[in-house]
Amino acid sequence: MQLPPHSFDAETVAMMGRVCDEAWEQARSRLSSPTAADPTGLRNLVAVRVMAAVAIGQRNPERLKAIALEALDA
Repeated sequence: MQLPPHSFDAETVAMMGRVCDEAWEQARSRLSSPTAADPTGLRNLVAVRVMAAVAIGQRNPERLKAIALEALDA
């Protein structure tokens, strides 16, 4: 997924970092086998999904986590 060029203020960047970290921790606990998938690729997918949602206006941290985790459920 290609993201359009976008800039975010420092507060939004910090929130996205927290959301990505929390979503990743939840995702890791759900993975059946740590070697079953590429963890770097999955973590990047979490980050891309969060950034894409923020880019279109989503700011609710719980909703952002849900959006990120939905990508891993697919």
